[in-house]
Amino acid sequence: MPVLRDRSDLRGRPALAALLAAALLSAACGGEAGTVTAAGVRVLVGERTSEGMDALLTGRLADVGGCLGIEPDETGDAMAVVWPHGTEVVDDAPLTIEVPDEGRYAIGDTVSLAGGTVAGDEVGGLPLPPECSGEQTWLSH
Repeated sequence: MPVLRDRSDLRGRPALAALLAAALLSAACGGEAGTVTAAGVRVLVGERTSEGMDALLTGRLADVGGCLGIEPDETGDAMAVVWPHGTEVVDDAPLTIEVPDEGRYAIGDTVSLAGGTVAGDEVGGLPLPPECSGEQTWLSH
């Protein structure tokens, strides 16, 4: 014989579980940089920061030496991009990312990114893979 229970004590528990899960994920993500590989392309995501350079780069989202980068509209070489903290891959056919407070972009889309060029083996708290590091890298914020 089935037992009937008063379920009033269970109200709010799914919401509490969701809140706890979100807090744990947020704490796990921290401010660290990282790399995600999707569709054979590395997406470089920088560390959390509250400041950045204010230049503007407009171009087409492209695979640049195995890393997600930009082929500029203006003269200049294509360069890998270190994307802002919190950028996520949302699809891999075609490779599509979601940039916090900016929106979704897929390979081939035209994008405008605030940031600036930097040189070196480490950018935005992230050691650059050798195949992704050109003369300059765009550090987006």
